[in-house]
Amino acid sequence: MLFPYLDAVRVDAVFTAGDAVYVVARTRDVVVRCPDCAMPSGRVHSTYERHLADGPVDDQAVRIDLSVRRLYCENSACPRRTFAEQVDGLTVRYGRRTPAFRRVLEAVAVALVGRSGARFVKVLQASSAA
Repeated sequence: MLFPYLDAVRVDAVFTAGDAVYVVARTRDVVVRCPDCAMPSGRVHSTYERHLADGPVDDQAVRIDLSVRRLYCENSACPRRTFAEQVDGLTVRYGRRTPAFRRVLEAVAVALVGRSGARFVKVLQASSAA
């Protein structure tokens, strides 16, 4: 499978536009636990779209347009009233890249310490997919 971490979401469309591959997906309607108190919740506050860069496929940048839910915490004693769901292996809080792609970029950065890595990052399509 080309994108194994997409098993946890519902993929609505995959298409190319320009020099990029776009994956349009949304989270599944499952119960999610509050990150603070671990209380399960399925009560939706709102939804919003995240745009995640992923590693290139066949010299094309990959962008995942993911619709995620913001949920209410059902625990009245919890200080967190709402929270955004995260998808294991695909999203991290405030992240704009998939964890796998971030690890690749970090490895490149470490390998190129003291050298100019800008051209190599462009080859990885980091700037055009972010």
